[in-house]
Amino acid sequence: MATRHSYATIDELRDYLAGTGYSSGWTSDTDIIRRIVESASRRIDNYVGMQSFGPRTETHYFDIGSGTLRDTPQVLTPSKNTVNIGVSDFYLAAIPLDSWLVSVTSVTSYKQTDRSASETLTEGYNNDYWLEPYNTTPKTRLKLNEDSDKSFHAGQQTLAVAATWGYANDTTPEKTTTGTIATTTETAFGVNDASDLSVAHTILVGSEQMYITGISSNTLTVERGVNGTTATTHSAATSVYTYEYNPIVVQAALDLGKVFFRDRDMGNTLTIGSGSEGVTRSDADASSVLSTLDEFRSVTAYSEVYF
Repeated sequence: MATRHSYATIDELRDYLAGTGYSSGWTSDTDIIRRIVESASRRIDNYVGMQSFGPRTETHYFDIGSGTLRDTPQVLTPSKNTVNIGVSDFYLAAIPLDSWLVSVTSVTSYKQTDRSASETLTEGYNNDYWLEPYNTTPKTRLKLNEDSDKSFHAGQQTLAVAATWGYANDTTPEKTTTGTIATTTETAFGVNDASDLSVAHTILVGSEQMYITGISSNTLTVERGVNGTTATTHSAATSVYTYEYNPIVVQAALDLGKVFFRDRDMGNTLTIGSGSEGVTRSDADASSVLSTLDEFRSVTAYSEVYF
């Protein structure tokens, strides 16, 4: 699924490049600036392990091996012409998730690979599982409650987690729709005031996420039902929210956007000029920007087959 979260908008990048406020006449390269902020955002996602700092709705499936789950990957030991799977005396009924998780919709444990029978697991003290870490988000691990009479069952794709995945799910109320959105394919609608909105904003209308691709006066042109949400109809005066992202990530997107924008003139030369006048090639600058996100790389998870 293509992620439609850009961590900076085209207006924010234009302001950042201009140093103060960009000229209102700077409109001719909207598509170029949009590609730049989208590329910067995907570069950030890739750097932190194919994650997303904005929410998306998906069902993730996990393979479960035979026996009680371990919380560490298997040790593979070469032995002549074969590879043996190592064993451990430490077992724990827990599985690291393959992505940051904000909130769970449902957890289904299928009793075998053919999926002919299943049971639903619920979270809490008197229920079946916990999400860890307990006191912070995002969540990165799902662990069975020791008092649960349910379990993870061996097989391929025998654990299904339907959830809102991502680092956070923060929004700010901005506007309201001025009329109905009468169909699920309508891509243009009005809001009461679009002055604070920009191309490359992801917005939330009801339960549907939309991605702004154009603005004309107070009319938005959008991609419907993005990030795993479902396009639906909306009544007039429905609240329109914009997504907010961690400020460190926003700054990284702006810094990367500046580097990519400069690439249009620099090309691929290692340096331009020499001595104190030399300008470093963009990949070095980009690496420096991405290193500011190292703290997020430690908040990672992985999916494996557990035995």
